[in-house]
Amino acid sequence: MTKSQIRSRIQILSAEIERHNRLYYAEASPEITDYEYDLLVQELQDLQAKHPLVQTPDVLDKVGDDLDKSAKNIPHKQRMASLANAYSIQEVIAWWDKISLELGGRPELCLEPKIDGFGINLFFSSGKFQYATTRGDGAVGEDVSENFLTLPQIPRTISFQNDIEIRGEIYFPIQDFLAMNEARRQNEEKPFANPRNAAAGSIKLKDIALVKDRPLRAFFYTTGYIAGTAPFGSQDELLRWLKDSGFPISDKHYVCVDEDSLIDFCTQMEALRNELDYDIDGVVVKVDNLALHNRLGSTSKSPKWAIAYKFKPDEKETLLKSVDFQVGRTGAITPVAILEPVYISGSTVSRSTLHNFDEIRRLDLHEGDTIRLIKSGEIIPKILAVNFDKRLAGAEPISLPDTCPVCHSPLSREEEAAIEYCSSADCPAQLARSIEHFASRDAMDITGLGTFIVSRFLKEGIIESVADLYGIDFAKVKELERIGEKSAQNLQEAIQKSKDKNFDRVLFALGIRHVGTVTARNLAVHFQTIEALEQATNQELSEVPEVGDIIAKSISDYFANPKNLRLVQELIGQGLKMSYESEQESELLAELSFLVTGSLKSISRKDMESLIISHGGKILSGVSKSLDYLIVGEKPGSKLTKAEKLGTVKIISEDELLTMLERDK
Repeated sequence: MTKSQIRSRIQILSAEIERHNRLYYAEASPEITDYEYDLLVQELQDLQAKHPLVQTPDVLDKVGDDLDKSAKNIPHKQRMASLANAYSIQEVIAWWDKISLELGGRPELCLEPKIDGFGINLFFSSGKFQYATTRGDGAVGEDVSENFLTLPQIPRTISFQNDIEIRGEIYFPIQDFLAMNEARRQNEEKPFANPRNAAAGSIKLKDIALVKDRPLRAFFYTTGYIAGTAPFGSQDELLRWLKDSGFPISDKHYVCVDEDSLIDFCTQMEALRNELDYDIDGVVVKVDNLALHNRLGSTSKSPKWAIAYKFKPDEKETLLKSVDFQVGRTGAITPVAILEPVYISGSTVSRSTLHNFDEIRRLDLHEGDTIRLIKSGEIIPKILAVNFDKRLAGAEPISLPDTCPVCHSPLSREEEAAIEYCSSADCPAQLARSIEHFASRDAMDITGLGTFIVSRFLKEGIIESVADLYGIDFAKVKELERIGEKSAQNLQEAIQKSKDKNFDRVLFALGIRHVGTVTARNLAVHFQTIEALEQATNQELSEVPEVGDIIAKSISDYFANPKNLRLVQELIGQGLKMSYESEQESELLAELSFLVTGSLKSISRKDMESLIISHGGKILSGVSKSLDYLIVGEKPGSKLTKAEKLGTVKIISEDELLTMLERDK
């Protein structure tokens, strides 16, 4: 490379690193994995080392910045630094050798799993919690105290009376993360890229009610500023002190004195990572003796007494068989890669969402390509890159449609957005998805009206719109092949029963873009009637919790469409509830909190929650000390284990809850 080419490459790498820093820290919306990012950094470091006379930007000395300049920001009393990374045990051993020479002896190391979460800093004074801040730019953090205090099992007081900063990571339990992303996909909301970004986005939400609905958790592992003498002298003792003080910590830390122990621990953690209910992306290696930290010091960006051994992503090659373009209920076109099935990170993957057309262009996907696949955050399948060496001769680029793959109407893209939409409100695919959404459990809960039946009814002309569901000729349905009389009768009863759903469920069922279940309930409670909602201005809409400019515009656009107004009038004519009715029947469960886990036998989870609310009870999003009752159905999840460990939660069945209501009548 010439000097000009080297300078050009350095400028390109610097700009890319700056951009990905912004996406990762400020926008919580990364486009590449940590491993890909570190490869860019490594390339830039190598170029700088080999060509020291070439003037280079200082991007590598900058610490990532997640600050919201409009929020309340508080300076850290001691800087929150980033760790240097290593991608092989040999690099870690080389680091150990280097600091051993500097110290004149080989120090013991404390090894801990590296939680892939969102950094948090707590400040205590006189033994009392004062505030919680994000990592920010390392020197200043954003105040998230109110949101942070929604997390369970965080002590408000400690025995240490001097000023102290306690630091850790906020994370999202994996199963809860998967459930939330599935709900977001069903509502055609953008899913989070990984649990870390879900945690980052959640802790900084402006609506504390939404934060409470997200089961955030935290692990703590270090301190920042300490006034006076610390009550511990090593990292191992620090972790034990944190645990004794009531802070949740990882139970998998280990003090090692030799290379074999180091290798064994790192190998075990890498093997264990897919079994944990939280995401780890490596092992943090620290000098155990805290007094040696001061001797070793820090660089402008990282401490010299610690290093992060980062796991390489589990990466596999497989064949791209095709790309399907799916049409959602709002007309959103989502490309999905169909893959030759491959086993990776604990499961077999045969599909990978490509998110949008820009992603296909960025990857330069061609027909029959061999692609490199990873699981982002070890959870979501993601195409990392194409192996261009294995590209077939004459392979054609993946053809991107300019019309809807179902109705062939032109596609359009919202301003400053990345999603292509079908422009036709009469698109059969949109209609089918809209009916499926309307009948879904969180909407009208019409059991038996799934994808197959909806498709069949549309094909046979049984229905042509959502409103037609309430005028189905079931004599014709009973004559259809593969649909028995009993199934038809059950479906008829389910459709009739759906008329009892409250206004908020009907509003969610309409499928207004960006309006999920929580927003639908907030809108229903605020405006009370569909007429008031139809006439609301964008300013009036934005006064509702969780409704910003984008959602307000989406609601206004929906009711500006004459076709949608006709649908609402038809549903009113069929007897659906278009005004909000208070569900309060009694105060029998007042001041009591409940949570449901597992499948219930006699009632849906949504109806159980509505029943509890109607008697004054409160529904929590996760297990905590403030939870009074956990209602357990079949195949309960991790919530049952957490409640049993907590020991203060009363665990009951759905029958016992119903008995409570009967007994108190």
